[in-house]
Amino acid sequence: MSDLVTPETSEKDELLTEAEKKSLVALTYAEATALRRWWQRLTLPPHELAKLTNQRSLPRGVGAVLRRCDSADAAMLTQGFRELWVALPEATKQTDYRAEKLQVWSCIALIVAELRGEKDGISLATRLGQQKESSGKALMSELRFQQLLSCQTPEEFIQRLRRALALADKKDISVVLLASVISLWWREHRGRLSAKPTQRLGFVLANDYFAATSRYSHCGD
Repeated sequence: MSDLVTPETSEKDELLTEAEKKSLVALTYAEATALRRWWQRLTLPPHELAKLTNQRSLPRGVGAVLRRCDSADAAMLTQGFRELWVALPEATKQTDYRAEKLQVWSCIALIVAELRGEKDGISLATRLGQQKESSGKALMSELRFQQLLSCQTPEEFIQRLRRALALADKKDISVVLLASVISLWWREHRGRLSAKPTQRLGFVLANDYFAATSRYSHCGD
């Protein structure tokens, strides 16, 4: 029997915080809720998942297969991606940009599968700007952060995102905000830059990163 589920399955909680709803630059609310539930089914132990939903955990090994993929195209051929794609709202899949949407969401599946624990409302850039206890410096240096901002190809973007998540111990990042950044990168990679500067990738990432570093960088001044 298939483990695929529909968005109509009854749920036990509100899946997004108000802050997350306001920060979704490149995802719809319906996409974000479908993604978070998929990640929970992929990652959480059955007893924890049961507290949140009646949906079943995804089979063991599904996440591991995604984590071994080295490209969005490879991720597109996995069961994990298929589970996510089926759960997404029809409006996402029935579009003139269907081929691009497949690439975007397979990339999201590939990267989000790396995350072992999340924290509502904490963006990737905020987490990367947080202070290391050992050195007092940011988890990701400003140089590496600038390299993340300047990725030119999907392969480079995937590689740098994986390195970024490794620096963050693959935890304490919001799944939906991470996916929104990925979707936004793809949108700009395709040449569709927002008319609003505050909704562009560079601003979204830099604003969160430097807001996080500013909390401790001037303590010794």
